[in-house]
Amino acid sequence: MGTRSKQVEALEALSEVDRLRLERLAARADVSPEAIWPDVWRYGFDDMEDSVETNLAAEDDIAAGRTVSNEEVMEGLKRIVDSHAGRKQRSG
Repeated sequence: MGTRSKQVEALEALSEVDRLRLERLAARADVSPEAIWPDVWRYGFDDMEDSVETNLAAEDDIAAGRTVSNEEVMEGLKRIVDSHAGRKQRSG
């Protein structure tokens, strides 16, 4: 029996409580229960609920402008690398 068959069987065997939990989680993630089920089956409800909530919080931070752009991060890293490269050249 393949992994896919085991996933399908496990989905069909969910209790009513777990089926409702899956539906709530899928709604929070804005996907279908069937789409999120493979990850729930693999990682468990608790981890997937944490993951979805973390992603939603990150999206809120991005929308509110509470993030640093990739360009700013890369510029900062370049300054750090350049300053250390300059020190090594001067001391050598």
